Amino acid sequence: MPRFNAYLARRLLVAIFIGVAFALLATVFMQYTTLTRTMEGMRDRNVDASLSNMMPLISESMWAFDIDSVIRAAEALLRDPYISGVAVRSVEGEISLQLGDLKDIPRERLQPTDQRREVMDQDSLMLATPVNHIFNEEQTNIGWIYLRSDNRLISDQVRLVLGGVLISAFVALILLLAVLYGVVQRLVAEPIQRFSDYVDRIAPDDFSQWTEYRDPRLERREDEVGRLYQAFKRQHHTLIERDKALQEHRNTLEQTVEQRTLELQESNTELSESLEKLKIAQQELLQSEKLASLGNLVSGVAHEVNTPLGISITAASHLTSEVRLVNRALNNNSLKKSDLERFLDECGETSDLLSSNLDRAARLISSFKQVAVDQTSEEKRRINLKSYVDEILASLRPKYKHTPVEVTNAIDPEVELMLTPGALSQVITNLIINSLLHGFDDGQAAGSIRLGSAQGTDSTILLTYEDNGRGMSEETLKHIFDPFYTTRRSSGGSGLGMNIVFNLVTGKLGGRIQVDSPPHQGCHITIRLPLTEPVTEPLEPQT
Repeated sequence: MPRFNAYLARRLLVAIFIGVAFALLATVFMQYTTLTRTMEGMRDRNVDASLSNMMPLISESMWAFDIDSVIRAAEALLRDPYISGVAVRSVEGEISLQLGDLKDIPRERLQPTDQRREVMDQDSLMLATPVNHIFNEEQTNIGWIYLRSDNRLISDQVRLVLGGVLISAFVALILLLAVLYGVVQRLVAEPIQRFSDYVDRIAPDDFSQWTEYRDPRLERREDEVGRLYQAFKRQHHTLIERDKALQEHRNTLEQTVEQRTLELQESNTELSESLEKLKIAQQELLQSEKLASLGNLVSGVAHEVNTPLGISITAASHLTSEVRLVNRALNNNSLKKSDLERFLDECGETSDLLSSNLDRAARLISSFKQVAVDQTSEEKRRINLKSYVDEILASLRPKYKHTPVEVTNAIDPEVELMLTPGALSQVITNLIINSLLHGFDDGQAAGSIRLGSAQGTDSTILLTYEDNGRGMSEETLKHIFDPFYTTRRSSGGSGLGMNIVFNLVTGKLGGRIQVDSPPHQGCHITIRLPLTEPVTEPLEPQT
């Protein structure tokens, strides 16, 4: 027999045995109590009957002082199995008789008492009954009779009866357990074992390997085990169907995921290519912006240099004419002293005019050359910030010279930085051009631009840029650094000016830029630059 069956049957039998044993013990205890009381009642009735039969004889014998008759009556009482001792005593003590178990009892114990029953010890009981005699129709107490009853007789009888009951109950219990064991095996353990074997057989770890299997015995059962079998079979079929649906869904999902993965890879490749193209386009736009700025710078410088060069050419032409006149007079011997003195004076004035205008042109060309070289070069060098900004402003002077806008350089002359000058030149150029275009209506409105500096924290210098133009709206300020965002697209604006400024400041210059521009209150820009070698990692825009 399988171990499962034996284990379940043993557990059920142990539980039944314990329950029946407790019930049997309770029954035995109740039977013992009831039987003891019944036997004690029987004993009392037998003793009372014996005493009632012998009491007249004892009373007459004691009244007549017939000791022998009293003794014979006492011995007759002792023949009762429930009486183990007899004592008779007259009131005056003339008659005193003790037989049986009361033979050796002290006489002090045999005193008249109001209690008819007295428990002497656990195994004995003594009964005291008065002996009365009727004389002349008057009842007189002439003595006492004491009877002792031994409880061991009752105990022996009770044990004898209960012993038979216990033996019968034990045999019945053994038979009951044997029958129950067979019933449990037949009706409970074996069906459950068959159901367990059925579950183990049809429930592999992989539902796809499941095969149809039926148990004929379980199919025919209509009890709880049969209903459990049917319910489990239905649930198992439901699980199989769900597993198939899940497997199909999993396969579909895997195909979908694979397809989406391929699409994402293609999209990622396209995005990477687009990003690379955008970077190239950004570099091209930046280079175009630089070249456009440089072209504007060349145009402005050329126009600015044209004035001193024109004056110099005019002065040189005038000097040539004067030389011809003096030379003609000298050849004709008509040169006068006054003419020579006038010629020398004009030569001096012309020479001074040529020298000053050519020097001015040389300075303009020198400033333009340095700024132009810096804008096309990525080389870093140490600069004096104020002096370099002066060079930038000199190259930009043609842009604002004929406008009512005043540009002031208030930077501390002691500040020196190690950076890429071309990036700084591009930043300041774009800021000034932006102010002229947007803040001062293409240079038509009057105002001022001021560049300053202040000592920052953590080894930084603050380059401040302020104008008192029209300022910016909240929407414009929000998108100030966004590429291709412009408020003058209809006028040809590219929207890259401030985006280039942000990228240059946070990238090549390794700094930070912050813009504050309330409407109609001008624009305030703070650029934080490192005094040491800049870290060129782009940051998020701050406005």
